[in-house]
Amino acid sequence: MDQPEPHPPSFETKPVEIAEPTPQETLLTRRIHMLGLGSIGTLIAHSLRCLPNPPPLTLLLHKAEMYEEFKSKSRIIRLINKQNDINDEQTGFDVDLLEKDPVTGLAKWTFIPDRPDPRGKPTNPVSEEETLDSGELYIYSLIVTVKGPATVAALRSVKHRVNAQTTICLVQNGLGQVDELNREVFTDPQTRPTYMLGIISHGAHLAGSFTVIHAGFGTVALGIYRDTDKYPLPPKTATPNISNLPENERKRLYPTDQELFSNLSSRYILRTLTRAPVLTCAAFPYLDLFQLQLEKLSTNAVLNPITALLNVPNGAMLYNGALSTVQRLLLAEISLVIRGLPELEGLPNVRVRFSPERLEKLFLSVSSKTAQNSSSMREDVRHGKNTEIDYINGYIVKRGEERGLKCVLNYMLMQLVKGKSWYQMNAEEASIPYGVSRVQGELQPDAVGGPGSVIIDDQSTPAKGEIQ
Repeated sequence: MDQPEPHPPSFETKPVEIAEPTPQETLLTRRIHMLGLGSIGTLIAHSLRCLPNPPPLTLLLHKAEMYEEFKSKSRIIRLINKQNDINDEQTGFDVDLLEKDPVTGLAKWTFIPDRPDPRGKPTNPVSEEETLDSGELYIYSLIVTVKGPATVAALRSVKHRVNAQTTICLVQNGLGQVDELNREVFTDPQTRPTYMLGIISHGAHLAGSFTVIHAGFGTVALGIYRDTDKYPLPPKTATPNISNLPENERKRLYPTDQELFSNLSSRYILRTLTRAPVLTCAAFPYLDLFQLQLEKLSTNAVLNPITALLNVPNGAMLYNGALSTVQRLLLAEISLVIRGLPELEGLPNVRVRFSPERLEKLFLSVSSKTAQNSSSMREDVRHGKNTEIDYINGYIVKRGEERGLKCVLNYMLMQLVKGKSWYQMNAEEASIPYGVSRVQGELQPDAVGGPGSVIIDDQSTPAKGEIQ
């Protein structure tokens, strides 16, 4: 008698419910700061201002030219919905502008409130609790959407305005930014802010500064990053009886999601984002969120660099035998690294969930759904911008090295993308042939071409055609 086929394992993740504030907890401020106004940052800023009783939103701008442009557009952020051609405008944004202090010569943030009537009250009054001795505003809740390479420099500029009560929500591509921040900016675990991570699947692109086109609806998965300086991973021994551990040791080694969300500002950002219907946000346990990040990373590590190198849309990855071979080789290397990560040790179905075969299915699904789209890395290369390759393929290379694995395919792809990026950024210089110092023309009355002919004398070093 035939045995029924077993059901394939389900990798569905279930959102978690986060506790409401207790009567003893007092929210310091409802203000949310926004750092990064690319397509995703603009989408989030617009969505939050659409809420009933929206939180005060402050846009952190690093350049005076950007603020002047914002003023020229009447301090409006505009969203265009591509599906129904809705063009919605939102106002009421405050601004923090980074300027040089004329007295000290040091950089300082200047708060510029939204004030519809120049003689009237500001839209979002500032409380005394928000104001620091420097006159700058304390940052309690911060949403960061800058590109990975800019993360450290951007957050270093506001380091003095945050503390352990602050939550920083990072909505970015790739992985590894938190490690850099801990190493270079927030080095003290005792004063370090809480990190919240976001994975976004919405399709959006800018039609100009402060105008975003919402091309495709998606979701935002949110969760608290487990800071291993505060909550180290349990030792690799037989699983202890957790109930026998002292409570402080249990919280340190086996924190619950409620305990990871203990920071009030974390729960405030989460509740505020989940109120925005356009964003469709939900909170997930940290390990579930980490696995969702790894799934997205595995696809991006193939799709982004290859489309950038070949300068093709995502759909070009489909039905191409040669590219399918490259894709499978890369996914095999990526799968090997992910399945050995210590964070995933002991979790069920990790080997199946991150097998090369399943990663290939995820990759093909994303490539098909976004066939007409141009990857962010392709656009960065085309426009001469730094890519996020170090936080995508670079993350795989780094985590592989930790286990003694040499990820030569991902490393080679990193160098190819960096090489093409360098060429694009230095296109003018790169257009000069290597070794050419000058090409000289001389009038030769008795030349083969007759009187008045010009002979071109190549003074290259070495001259073209020579081999040294």
